[in-house]
Amino acid sequence: MKNKFILTLPFVLFIFFLKQPVLSKPIKGVNHNRAKIHRTMSVDEMIRNIEFDFSKSAIRSKYVDQLTQLASLMSSGNYVLAIRGHADSIGTYVGNWHLSDKRANLVKDFLIKNGVDAEKITTTPFGSTIPIASNKTAAGRQKNRRAEFKIENIKQADK
Repeated sequence: MKNKFILTLPFVLFIFFLKQPVLSKPIKGVNHNRAKIHRTMSVDEMIRNIEFDFSKSAIRSKYVDQLTQLASLMSSGNYVLAIRGHADSIGTYVGNWHLSDKRANLVKDFLIKNGVDAEKITTTPFGSTIPIASNKTAAGRQKNRRAEFKIENIKQADK
């Protein structure tokens, strides 16, 4: 009985650590305490827009699971990803442009630190130029402070 326990313990530990997200180094602005994968998401859920707090570029903890699963998908397949950063209309044109760039690049850094090849990700800042909701309401401005994703599977050329 003791030998069976000793033989199965490494397997159990392997399975436990396999299910944990890969966070090699803490990323500034991310709450890693809640970075546990609770369920497998569909690709549509993984590439759903993520939103940011006003004038911030930090990733909200509620999106860590989504981004971790997206990183896993990107690492295990032959995908490329475009990240588009956005801001609401409050502030200056240039300031919003820089903020949207920081948001897109922070998400890119998160994915890279979770195993995605940097060459498979592009980022584009759009500032406040492409709102998806009214900037006249707080709820609309919240939707406009976002990062959007477009993922494509690269077809391998026949050799």
